[in-house]
Amino acid sequence: MSTNLAINIEKIKKDKNGIDVLADIYFYAVFGERVSAEDLERFKWYGIYAQDEKQEYFKLKIPLSLGQLNLEQIKVLSTISNKFSNDTLIFSNEQKIEFKNLKINSLPEIFTLLNEVKLNTYFEAGHTVRRVLTCPVNGLDDTQLFDVEPLANKLNDTFIGNKNFENLPNKLQIAISGYEEGCNVQFTPDVSFNAMKDSKDKIYFAIKILDSFIGFITPAQVVKTATAIANLYKDFGERSDESKSSFEYLVKSWGINKFFDILNATVDYKIQANMLTKQSTNGRKPRMGINQSKIEGQSYIGCKLNTSIIQRENLDNLSSLLEKYNATKIKITHKGNIIVLDAPTSDANNLASELEKINFNPFV
Repeated sequence: MSTNLAINIEKIKKDKNGIDVLADIYFYAVFGERVSAEDLERFKWYGIYAQDEKQEYFKLKIPLSLGQLNLEQIKVLSTISNKFSNDTLIFSNEQKIEFKNLKINSLPEIFTLLNEVKLNTYFEAGHTVRRVLTCPVNGLDDTQLFDVEPLANKLNDTFIGNKNFENLPNKLQIAISGYEEGCNVQFTPDVSFNAMKDSKDKIYFAIKILDSFIGFITPAQVVKTATAIANLYKDFGERSDESKSSFEYLVKSWGINKFFDILNATVDYKIQANMLTKQSTNGRKPRMGINQSKIEGQSYIGCKLNTSIIQRENLDNLSSLLEKYNATKIKITHKGNIIVLDAPTSDANNLASELEKINFNPFV
């Protein structure tokens, strides 16, 4: 992307906050006017993308909080697919749901349906802090050192929809993991917090900036540290040239040691540069297939999908099976597969067999 376009994007953000474009989305939906190039850029803050030059069709990306969907949400996604998206949807490998071939006048009703089941598209894209990435079986795998789901929710609550973080130089992706080796998210996050134990079995988090570990903090310091990092990027990241606007460019231009020193100076606690750690000897459980949950009486079932494109009929079949076997929620993994999180152990084999019949394959 050219420098001129980068400067224009900065002007676009100054002229109107990305999160404030919602009223304009409704205006275009009602009056059917052609969306300006500037507002098309702002639409990305809400996960809306034009599919064609004529703006005949749009696609909508819905980022999922920690990748999770409950039964009620699955049914609403089926309704949206049926009414507006040719009976199809996509489970993407970014823990997102994607609808294609939408008419712009359908967006207000879609947003209403999503809001009713506590789904939204805020900060799907744009120069924002994205939804935090986590491992898909938080709180279920007993080989995990620490259940990070409460911290992950706090991180999302801190950043998503927060106007203080809607105008970064570019996107910022944070990950948090209860495993010392981190989560397999298919790419390197900008910032990672990985749980580990010190020599006395106390839990700390190792801070990883891109590919470099820089220090150790307590669980209570994770949100403050993430906020400090986001503020450093907001204040010092490059804005005049988009090719240099990434978080990675800021870190490399400063050097990792300078970045650590500045970060340490901005927080009211000491980030420990070194620590004697105890390496875990427990390998993580597999994701696919039937696995015993640490929650008594429950199992989780990982299913591989042969395609990311899901037909509404198949989604309805999934809902029916979850109800039949008293399971209530799934997660979409970073690879676009699914995990049924709370299958009763007594029925897990029967559920898995029926899932296989509708092409959600747990036996891989």
